[in-house]
Amino acid sequence: MTQPRSFWMPLILVWVGLFVWGTEVLAETVYVQAKQAQLRAGKTSLDAVVGKVKFGEALEVVGRDGNWVDVKTSSGARGWIFANKTTPSKPSGNNDTLAKLGQSMRAGDASATTASAGARGLDKASEGYANRTGVSSRDREAVDRMTTYQIPDQEVEEFLREGGLGEYAK
Repeated sequence: MTQPRSFWMPLILVWVGLFVWGTEVLAETVYVQAKQAQLRAGKTSLDAVVGKVKFGEALEVVGRDGNWVDVKTSSGARGWIFANKTTPSKPSGNNDTLAKLGQSMRAGDASATTASAGARGLDKASEGYANRTGVSSRDREAVDRMTTYQIPDQEVEEFLREGGLGEYAK
């Protein structure tokens, strides 16, 4: 004897509900561990940027492929992010923590490393250091010329791939 439809319908609805609820519970979440990261339409650094995410932002993992993670933001934006820009646990601190770290690195006298940045006009403290230590105008001009060089994205991508760097690291 077969059971009436009224018996099976609630049972099927409960089963479907448990399945949908179960997949939501099992969804993996990762967090952005970079100050800012880009979501891309594909799995290379040359793919179009479809969104940006910030430090500590939660992302729902949709899929993975090698070193790339397919994610969805809380606003519904979806894209690929390089895995090393994420972490499985929520980072402590916030974007201000990163800013303070950067400021502490620049505190006091500028180092020789930041002198070239000052020579490009990026940092007044570094420019003062370059002036005090006698960095010549010829050296500053050389740095300025170097900063105007532009390398096509395709060449950078090829360099990274051949060298096993960035997203191509093994």
